[in-house]
Amino acid sequence: MEIFLDIDGVILDFESSFIAHIRNNHIPELPKDYLPKSWEMDEEFSQIRIKEVWDEFVSIDSFSELKLLVDQTSFNQLSSQYALHLITNIPKSLFSKRVKNLKSHALNFTSLEIGGHFNFGDEDYPVKSVVINKIRDHRKKIVFLDDHPTNCYDVKSRFPDSIVFLMSRPHNQNQKDHHWIRVANWMDFLEKLKEIS
Repeated sequence: MEIFLDIDGVILDFESSFIAHIRNNHIPELPKDYLPKSWEMDEEFSQIRIKEVWDEFVSIDSFSELKLLVDQTSFNQLSSQYALHLITNIPKSLFSKRVKNLKSHALNFTSLEIGGHFNFGDEDYPVKSVVINKIRDHRKKIVFLDDHPTNCYDVKSRFPDSIVFLMSRPHNQNQKDHHWIRVANWMDFLEKLKEIS
């Protein structure tokens, strides 16, 4: 078995930091416990110029200081048992900041790659199934965890024998489950992983 994990919304808490930035700098009335209902931030926050706000956020320290959504000990235990690859859907220019953030949490993993359904205007940007196909050990079963259904569709359609997990988040609650296993959080993922291994 070989494990491939998304980062934002699965390992790192991008959402809370980004929402805090929006509240602190653009929409002070935004409730402290606000959770976006849409993946599309320009729909969620139509009253602000979301591209400009994104550019602000990724240029400040907060972007490379995102908190963990996983337990560091159990994460590192998992990486000691299986090859554990991280695939992050960010612009290539932000890769070094992502490395810095992950290193700050002392997470152990086999590799860190860039890929996903959103290409940031880069025609050479790979989807996650392309990344997986490039680095996978063809003798091992693929396990994939992401919080975006588009990435789950991509991997499951390219690798029908893979075991795909969808991490529940507010933006994917209305998504029907299609050949994947929905998990509530990191610990739920680990429990379900034990059941299939």
